[in-house]
Amino acid sequence: MLERMIHRLPFIRSEYDGLIVANGQTVQRALFRALRNRSSLVIALDGGLEQLRRWNVVPDHVIGDFDSVSVSALDWARKHNARIHRRPSQEEPDVAKGLDLCRRLGCSTAAVIGFAGSRVDHMLATLHFALKARKLSIELFTDEAVLFPLKGGVSCEFVVPAGHLVSWFGCPVAEHCTLAGVVWPFRNRTLRADGFHSLSNVPTAPTVQAIQRRGRSVFTISLAPIVRKGE
Repeated sequence: MLERMIHRLPFIRSEYDGLIVANGQTVQRALFRALRNRSSLVIALDGGLEQLRRWNVVPDHVIGDFDSVSVSALDWARKHNARIHRRPSQEEPDVAKGLDLCRRLGCSTAAVIGFAGSRVDHMLATLHFALKARKLSIELFTDEAVLFPLKGGVSCEFVVPAGHLVSWFGCPVAEHCTLAGVVWPFRNRTLRADGFHSLSNVPTAPTVQAIQRRGRSVFTISLAPIVRKGE
């Protein structure tokens, strides 16, 4: 059901250069399949390889310091012709290494799964490096929503079906922001992590427009329609 639904969501790209599987909370396999079918290559981050092995899916590349993946999983990946990139540095998280590998492989778009879960520090690190990444458009997926990191001056139009909710947060600050096509629009506002933001906004038009002149922010769209009480 989720896989069929994703194919009908116009705000998700039809193609990604890379799909990055991190070592966090596992997403539904249907979501993974839908994204894998849209991606040219699959990159496992360290222990993310363990989940792919359980699904019997061989990644094209595995990268990390390998402190959370078994030797048997790495041997399995090598046996099936995955390229192994050992990066022992502890000064940057595995997600930074994976994004750097994406760029070196010539990717311009990437989807990331498995970044959420109980390790809040890893979630924040993923968001931080996704917002810092240059020449790489990144979308972060959980089972519930897709997160779009927005950097610098951007103007985005998202086709959002009825019932899906959108939110927009400064990370930490985004200036001269305008949101249109929703119940609670705004114009030329500053979004701040500790101040003004848009939470669970309801689209009123087929297209939601988000304009940002400076700074960094995260725009989110729920993957499934939200049913409110009384509806």
